[in-house]
Amino acid sequence: MVKVVKVIVPYIRTARPLNTAIVGCAVFLGMWLAGFPAPVPVYVESVEPVAGAVKSYTDAILLILAAMAATAYGNAVNDILDVETDRVSHPDRPLVTGAMSIGSASVFTAALATLSLACATAVSVFHATAALIPIILLTMYSIYFKRTKLIGNIIVAALTAYALLFGGLSHPDIKILFAPALLAFLLNFCRELAKDVQDTEGDRAAGFATSAELPRPIIGRLLIIAGCAHLAAMWAPSLLLGHFGMVYTGVCVAAVLPLHISWMMLAFRADFDKYVKRMGAILKAEMVAGLAALAADKIIWTL
Repeated sequence: MVKVVKVIVPYIRTARPLNTAIVGCAVFLGMWLAGFPAPVPVYVESVEPVAGAVKSYTDAILLILAAMAATAYGNAVNDILDVETDRVSHPDRPLVTGAMSIGSASVFTAALATLSLACATAVSVFHATAALIPIILLTMYSIYFKRTKLIGNIIVAALTAYALLFGGLSHPDIKILFAPALLAFLLNFCRELAKDVQDTEGDRAAGFATSAELPRPIIGRLLIIAGCAHLAAMWAPSLLLGHFGMVYTGVCVAAVLPLHISWMMLAFRADFDKYVKRMGAILKAEMVAGLAALAADKIIWTL
C-alpha cells in the first residue's frame, strides 16, 4: 500500500489538485448560474436552454471532469518543459526530485488530454470543440508563450476566466457570466505577474524571458492598474447589471474586498517583489472568495 501511494503522489502533485479543484468548482458554478439544474433566479430572465445545453447531471459531471483533466494536463506539460527553471524556483516538484520520470509524465499528459476530450465528446461535439481550445492554448503556452512578456500571462488569465464560461456555454443566460469572467481574468492576470516575479531566478537560469524581465516599476503599475480595474468592476454584477443580488455584494464587502486591499497595499510598495509569494496566496484566496460570493447569492435566491 505504501509503495502504491509513493507511485501515485507524484502524479497528484503534478496535477496541482487545489488549482484543478478550483477550476472544477468554477465550471460547475458557471453552469449552475447559467440555469442548470434548477430554473434561474427571478432576477434573471428565464429562457429555455438551447440545443447543446447541459441537461443532465451526468453531462455536468463529464464537463467538470473534462475541465479538470485539461487543467491537470496544462500543469503536467508545463512541468515537463520547465524542469530546468524548476530546479531553482520549485526544487521539490516530482520531475526535479526524480520522483517521476519525463517518460511517465509524458504518458500522464497524453492520458489527461484524452480523458478531457473523451468526457467532453460524450456530452456533445460542441463541447468537445470547446474542451479542445484550452488544451491547444495550454500546449502553446508551455512551448512558446510562457517565455514571452505579458502574452503568456494574458493567455493563462483568459483560460481561468474561460472555466466559468465553459460551464454556461450554449445556455441562453450565459450573459450573466461575462462580468464574473472579466473579474476572474483581471485577478489571475495579477497572479500570473506575481508568479513570474517569484520565478525570476529560475527562469533566468533556464534562459527564459518572462514578464519578470520588465522593469519592476512597470510590473508594479500593471498590478495596480489591473487591481484598480478589478476593484471598480467588482460591483458591476449586482449594482450595475442586476444579474446578482445584495448577497453577492455583501460577501464581496466582507470577504473579497479585504483580501483585495491587502495584496494591493503590497503592490504599492517599491519593494513589492519581496512579497510576491504572499501576494499570490492572497490572490488565490480572493479568487475562491469571489466564487463563494456568486454561489452564496445563487443559494439565497433559490431558497
